[in-house]
Amino acid sequence: MAELTSELLPLPCSTTFDFPGKKVERHIGLAWGLVVRSIGFTRGITGSIRALRSGEVDEYTEVLEQARRHALDRLVQHAQAMGANAIAGVSRD
Repeated sequence: MAELTSELLPLPCSTTFDFPGKKVERHIGLAWGLVVRSIGFTRGITGSIRALRSGEVDEYTEVLEQARRHALDRLVQHAQAMGANAIAGVSRD
């Protein structure tokens, strides 16, 4: 997936360094989105018990998905504060 455009994101985002049909006229710098989340006590106990068996641990997956989305939202906010109209090179790690 090269482009992460969505009606939920206020800026076009791409995992590549270009946007098909568009020309990058100016680079304004590096933007980032960072978040650290705790799974919490209850989910931690439930997740630990479920981790004893093989398979997906839904409690951990949900927290990771929320953290990734929160980090992407922060990336967009930071880029907008810098005056960006798009974000290229988004890493999903």
